Amino acid sequence: MAGRAVGRAVTGGFVAAPQELGALAAALRGVAWESRAVRERVEAVDVAASRPLSPDTYDVLRTRLGEAAAALDRSERGAVDLADRVAESARAYAETDAAVRTRLLDVAPAVSPPPRPPAAVVRAGEAGFALPAAYTGPVTIRPIGRGSRIAPAAPDAPIRPVGPDGPDGGAIVARAKGWADLRVGYSMSKLHDGYRTDCSGLVSMAWGLPPPGLTTATLPQVSHRIERDDLRPGDILLNTAPGAAGHTLIFAGWADAGHSTYHAYEESASKGAHLTTVRYPYWPGHGTFRPYRLDG
Repeated sequence: MAGRAVGRAVTGGFVAAPQELGALAAALRGVAWESRAVRERVEAVDVAASRPLSPDTYDVLRTRLGEAAAALDRSERGAVDLADRVAESARAYAETDAAVRTRLLDVAPAVSPPPRPPAAVVRAGEAGFALPAAYTGPVTIRPIGRGSRIAPAAPDAPIRPVGPDGPDGGAIVARAKGWADLRVGYSMSKLHDGYRTDCSGLVSMAWGLPPPGLTTATLPQVSHRIERDDLRPGDILLNTAPGAAGHTLIFAGWADAGHSTYHAYEESASKGAHLTTVRYPYWPGHGTFRPYRLDG
């Protein structure tokens, strides 16, 4: 029975994770369904037809059945409400977990680095943790948490001067707005119109790149660095870290005369595709963001 499954999940003291919270929400909805089914059976009981009863007994039974139906109705509505809150907690947990895992500290050697060796993956937080002795190139350290690791830092791309021609920023912003109007939900595996519905999938779609789209680590292959004051609608702010550590969003215009905040279209775990206002270059604690423009 779903109710017993919920009890085991709650009393078992599991470590919360989005997928487990999702399972709990599903179990709670099962409880709501069971409560509703029992309530309908209670309401369908015909006391008068079961056997002759005295008026007092009939009234008592009808009262008790009414109380039971009301209690089951409260159980159904409470389970649905709690399931909704648990599902929202799962979405918030996923966003918070992704944010924590992107709080990066860039470390560079004091001397000119030799040619970068192949990328190494090392788990953070282990006893006696230290960088491998043979690894002398630049690295990015992420804090302890689910998915913690050390990854090579992306090198700065050269900044290209702005020319008179370039991509159609108005069309790029319009395509991004289309996803925001639909509130396309966030996913690193699902597709919409052939594109991944994550942050880099939104940029790839708006830029007209081949589906399913590039990633935060590969978007620089089709774009170039620009200066902050050269930003115009259709450009992006990009943290080139790979996977969930990276992030990107589409610049839609400055929000103030001092160019300290800007409007942008973004895909996020908690809100899906949406229009937001962001402090330049991005909120603290989410890594290094720099402006890029699509080649062309």
